[in-house]
Amino acid sequence: STDSREGGERQQRQAYTHVMSMPLLIHAFSAGLVAPPAGTLIVGGGPAGLATAIALAKRGYKKVEVLDRLPPPPAIDDTAWSDTARFYLIGIGGRGQNALRKIGAWDAIEPFTQPVAGRKDWAPGSGVDGGVLTVRADRPPSNVIQRDRLVSCLLAESRSLGITVRHEVDVAAVRWEGGEAVLTCRPCGEEACQLEEAVEGRAAAAAPPPSGGYELRAPFLVASDGVRRTVAAAVEAADRERRWALPGRRFKVTRFEDTSVRVYKTVPFRPPEDWRGDINYSARTAKANFDALPAPGGDYCGVLLIEPEDELTQGLPDVPSARRYFDDLLPMFSPHISDESLQAVIDKPTSRLPQFRYAGPRLHHRNTALLGDAVHSVKPYFGLGVNAAFEDVAALGQALDDSPDLPDALRAFSAKRAGEARVLVQLSRSFDLGGWRSFAFFIGPLILDGIFHGVAPSLFAPNTLAMLQKPHLSFARVRWRKRLDRTIQLAVLAAAATAAGRLAAVALGAAV
Repeated sequence: STDSREGGERQQRQAYTHVMSMPLLIHAFSAGLVAPPAGTLIVGGGPAGLATAIALAKRGYKKVEVLDRLPPPPAIDDTAWSDTARFYLIGIGGRGQNALRKIGAWDAIEPFTQPVAGRKDWAPGSGVDGGVLTVRADRPPSNVIQRDRLVSCLLAESRSLGITVRHEVDVAAVRWEGGEAVLTCRPCGEEACQLEEAVEGRAAAAAPPPSGGYELRAPFLVASDGVRRTVAAAVEAADRERRWALPGRRFKVTRFEDTSVRVYKTVPFRPPEDWRGDINYSARTAKANFDALPAPGGDYCGVLLIEPEDELTQGLPDVPSARRYFDDLLPMFSPHISDESLQAVIDKPTSRLPQFRYAGPRLHHRNTALLGDAVHSVKPYFGLGVNAAFEDVAALGQALDDSPDLPDALRAFSAKRAGEARVLVQLSRSFDLGGWRSFAFFIGPLILDGIFHGVAPSLFAPNTLAMLQKPHLSFARVRWRKRLDRTIQLAVLAAAATAAGRLAAVALGAAV
């Protein structure tokens, strides 16, 4: 039967993954690396937390336990994944794919993804037939998957490796005693889980220990608890209590004001037969931006970014009103959005985007490492958040491989990734400043890069967005290179303006 054949294929993939993980174990034990601790706790059962658990298990760590506030996602092969509008789609680019291969988890994910080879974009005022198709031959395709299905894939892989994953557990407080991290936990009911995006880490850390809670202890703690940041807030509080520290060395979470506030709604649609199914479709208008990715199965789900005061945000009364709204705003997509989908768009409340934040100047505290969204959060415009999180996990694994003990490994991990977290957030925020600053720091530089790279590609690098997609370049390296390009570009423009001014003066003098 089809089910038994698919089950056999999954077993073959798991067996292959176990075989491929053997070099990690052989390398770990032959090099005399960090000995696995008696126990490891991972706070956060999202993509980064589960990927960390897999990376540790494949290095011989036996007692690895993951704690997550949310209920488990549907099984990998559940029919729920056919509901395109229900799940947020994310793209795993070259950075994330390379990191997942190092972790040993890519083979568990790839079969459930949809490759995307390029983009078709409608610029403002371009009209229904004005979309421009760009297929990137200079980089591997991104692979799109539902965010929760990505978690489901990693969860299945984790359990196959003997990792314990406990759902609906809230970590309410963290402290450190001797060589252990002590977590105060409590069962997380449905109501508490629904507050995941509304609760700030600092509020959770400041709260008193819950009644009826229990404690867990571990000699190694990894924090990947996303927007809640309970562990990061506890580290920040512990550093504030230190009597002495060098300037700029206390751990803190830096938060940026959102100067370009947007909310979003998801809009599912099925493209016509003559549209390619491996393309990211997008449109930019004066009122909104629309970005659509393919889900496995052929449907698309678009994210409509709008201002909080937009007509759709305030509430459209019925499907005919919504149809007029989309006919006017996105005429190239409106015919392919069903009335049923429009009703769902009306009924569903808008969602907020994460704010720009990063933690530093280090990403460890005693026996604790922090990674993923716990230390860097960006708006998901350019697909960098989850990909950078997987790079964090791979870097932690490499640090454990290359260091003689856990403290040295955590220091090496911080040295490699703390600067990357900061630069990632700073660069991403520069793309989203709003108003005239968007032109000065984003659109203008893109125009300059397009001109100079087109004229002298061996001298000037591509634009920042293109360079950020190159897996072999660190974020810090990208920023350094673009600063160098910008300096040379401005010098060339200044020299050209000076020469033009002198020529004009000579011409005027000759005319007189």
